[in-house]
Amino acid sequence: MQLKGIHHIALNVKNLDRAERFYTDVLGFQVTHRFSKGLRHLMMETGNAAIALFEAPDLEVNEAMDLLSEEGYLHLAFEASPADFEQIVKELKDKNVKIDSGPVKRGDGESIYFNDPDQNHLEIHCDYPQ
Repeated sequence: MQLKGIHHIALNVKNLDRAERFYTDVLGFQVTHRFSKGLRHLMMETGNAAIALFEAPDLEVNEAMDLLSEEGYLHLAFEASPADFEQIVKELKDKNVKIDSGPVKRGDGESIYFNDPDQNHLEIHCDYPQ
């Protein structure tokens, strides 16, 4: 089998409009497709893969995310260049995004960790040049 890579990652959100604002206004991604059949959802381009946000208003995610993240380390990590990393951290803080952890050294680089409005755990990581 020869796969080309990741096409998209799907996240559940309680309020699609609120999540869209976070992922576009805060993280700078762009919506590429909107769907209204079945679960209301949209696709966003992130640079090298897409994120699909599925609206599930009745879904209680906090307990599940805590269990999966604290015991299983479930999170979505975005890549940044080392030259942009410090500015990205500043922009998140300026946009009132609470950084839960970091910047912390991870592997050959640094990471910060935070949550989206639906408590999906997110990371931004940069690798330092070798």
